[in-house]
Amino acid sequence: MAPVKIIDAEGNAALSASTWFPEYEEMGPEALTIVSVLGAQASGKSTLLNKLFGTSFEIGSRSAVATATTKGVFADKAKGFDTVVAVDVEGSDSRERGREGRAFQARCAAFVTCISDVLLLNLWYHDVGRFDATSYGLLKAVFSEAAKNAGQDALRTALVFVVRDVDDDVVPSELEHLLQEDAKEIFDDVTKGEDISSMFDISVVALPHMRHREEAFTEACQNLANRILQQDAPESLAKTQFSKVIPADGIGTFTSKLWDERAASKAVTTGVTANGDEGGDGNVASLTKAFKCNEAFSQALTDATLKLNEFQESTLEGGEKIEDYGAKAAQIMTEALASYDVATEECHDDSIQTRKRRELESIIDTSQHAIYMKQLQVLRENALAHFKSGTASDDMPSDFAFYTADSQFQREAEESKRPGSSWSANQERQDLQNMMQEISTQRKRLLTSQVTAAQQQAHAMQYLQMQQSQINQIQAQAYGGSTGQWNVGAAYRPPDTNINASLSYQQGRTNIQISMVPDESASLLGPNGFTAGVGPGNLGLSFNIGL
Repeated sequence: MAPVKIIDAEGNAALSASTWFPEYEEMGPEALTIVSVLGAQASGKSTLLNKLFGTSFEIGSRSAVATATTKGVFADKAKGFDTVVAVDVEGSDSRERGREGRAFQARCAAFVTCISDVLLLNLWYHDVGRFDATSYGLLKAVFSEAAKNAGQDALRTALVFVVRDVDDDVVPSELEHLLQEDAKEIFDDVTKGEDISSMFDISVVALPHMRHREEAFTEACQNLANRILQQDAPESLAKTQFSKVIPADGIGTFTSKLWDERAASKAVTTGVTANGDEGGDGNVASLTKAFKCNEAFSQALTDATLKLNEFQESTLEGGEKIEDYGAKAAQIMTEALASYDVATEECHDDSIQTRKRRELESIIDTSQHAIYMKQLQVLRENALAHFKSGTASDDMPSDFAFYTADSQFQREAEESKRPGSSWSANQERQDLQNMMQEISTQRKRLLTSQVTAAQQQAHAMQYLQMQQSQINQIQAQAYGGSTGQWNVGAAYRPPDTNINASLSYQQGRTNIQISMVPDESASLLGPNGFTAGVGPGNLGLSFNIGL
């Protein structure tokens, strides 16, 4: 990932986001360790940071000495250490900016002094002891900025003189003593009697020539990196006393405000006026208040975040709702703001105190609202389960189950809302109603399908029964007298008449037959009404009735 531009070449804050790196949004208020480097143009500042932290700052070629490679202020994360940020500052005394650029360079020095845990002052060995050297001018800007914290809870900074191209015959202790004395002299001149040790922890690192003594140079850089990155390293610089407590997710907002305050002032308190001339201290807002507010902000936010995380881990992640979440959220908000107000009581009339308080309230509200939305999901699932169990029984009408589930969700959602907040459960309630409506519709379709299927089955059975009855009748007609059936028949002919009547019952069927013969043929009939033979006299009429 390429370094991000914090301040552009024109002197404007280049980032509008609340943080420097997108992934810092998820880190919350975790404090960063910021290491910045100051020095003359083309003195190897970017190379030094890349060696120390595995960063990828652009490095200029030796053929372009008069051209500045770093223009403005850039930041990059240390490789393998996400909370350690290296800040590369444009070199001072550049040919391109000339004298008019001194104010910008001094402002950059003051800027990184305010945010850095560790400040590296990169200078050549041959510049040691030269008070007119560029690095000494930057040192004055650094001390002038720090002097504004005098008399208060001083924010200490680890100041490391990184001396380049030191010969082997140079005695390290003598070099360190010389730089300590020079720093104290400049500091006393700026602060008028303050103790330099109350604001700075000064150390000296001598680096051999990078090209001619590459292995020794790399080893020395590694030792310095260990001091910065590891708390258990000898002479470690990774100390909480140097931390400016700048939160990862708010560093963009903080640094933009800090830079704009300096841009608005006519003379930054670095001993250099806007036109590049040396001048007196300017009148800018005290960064001590800013840091105090920021520290209180971070502490209050951390405490609130821990409490909110407990809710999610113990309940929501297990699918259970948070009982009385609205009241609990209100208590957390009240305690966080009260804690912040107490810690920033001295700054109550300062604009930054008000701004940071609004920011604290906004961030906590955002976190609580996220939990509230998860709570609504749990409440919605509970209400939906209640609706399903109600509609599963025929004893409860679906409309009543709909009403009770919706009422349950609405009541519990209102209890989960923090009093005074603008949170709304309308969308989740609408989703619940839509799901219940869909389930009701599907249930009605299922019942309709079941009724229709039952009716169709009844009609089919009725049709089959009718068909079976008809088949039975056909069988009865076709196979009359079958085993197990009985038949009855009778015939009668009234005496001296030509009428013959017969009645028969066979397999559920009654048959009546009436027949008659012509009068002129009656003599052909026998005395019992039956013909004596076959002839024309046997012909007559027959009438059958089947019941």
